[in-house]
Amino acid sequence: ETELESTARKLGASTKFTASQVGGLQTEFAKLGFTVKEIDKVTSATLSLAAATGSDLATSAAVAGQTLRAFGMDASNTHIVTDTMAQSFSRSALDMQKFTDSMSYVAPVARMAGFEVQGTTAMLGALANAGIDGSMAGTALRRIFLELSNENSKLSKRLGGSVKSIEELIPALEKLKKEG
Repeated sequence: ETELESTARKLGASTKFTASQVGGLQTEFAKLGFTVKEIDKVTSATLSLAAATGSDLATSAAVAGQTLRAFGMDASNTHIVTDTMAQSFSRSALDMQKFTDSMSYVAPVARMAGFEVQGTTAMLGALANAGIDGSMAGTALRRIFLELSNENSKLSKRLGGSVKSIEELIPALEKLKKEG
């Protein structure tokens, strides 16, 4: 019995998920190139995400893993991704499908622009609350990040320079709002 099989059996006996479902989660992470040690690190957080959101384990694993990789995060930080997802799904109109559709467009550019998964997810949640979600939200936010990271863009010039984080973006947008 391999280390992952042992983990799947143990978690299948001690959680609401079956060993087979846990094995599916492990397979999804393996498809994304996670090592056995990395899969062991991410399994618990992914189980929590699936339980909190009502998503199946394989989907939760695939989406969390893709998001983790897109933001260049280490497997030991999976709980950050899964906690961010679970919180945003419970506090906004964002759900697993909308998140997945949006992140596939925006995550690589967000990372390049210096934004982290938490701030990017918060913006996607705000867009979803306004009725803009899925690929439309991902594409729109992608364009904004590209403009924010380009010091020569009209937006960056209007803001007084490039913006590299949610902490810098909020005051910049408030400044624009005050200016009309």
